[in-house]
Amino acid sequence: MARWLRQSTAFTLKMGPFLDSGDGSTAETGLTISQGDVRVTKNAGDFAQKGNASAAVHDENGYYDVPFAAADSNTLGRLKIAVHEAGALAVWDDFMVVPQQVWDSFFGADRLQVDLREKS
Repeated sequence: MARWLRQSTAFTLKMGPFLDSGDGSTAETGLTISQGDVRVTKNAGDFAQKGNASAAVHDENGYYDVPFAAADSNTLGRLKIAVHEAGALAVWDDFMVVPQQVWDSFFGADRLQVDLREKS
């Protein structure tokens, strides 16, 4: 199930766990995950590296904090983020990018604006 992201907003994603590709169980805590290792595709377009130049930072137990730029979420619709780092199994996540007003209505203090019209 895809989680929601607010359109054109920078965010940090906790990705993982990154597990050893040999045993599929041991947490990989010393990976170097650079900008080019984190791939994004918007609405099934070609994969490209993420916009934020910062590398991922290990948090704990194979989970990494990965920063993204607002440009990574600037397209409405499906967003897939994938990382396949040498020595670890592949990790990916799926999102649905929604308009800022919709996000703010569901998770903030805004109200969802609708226009109701009677059909004859």
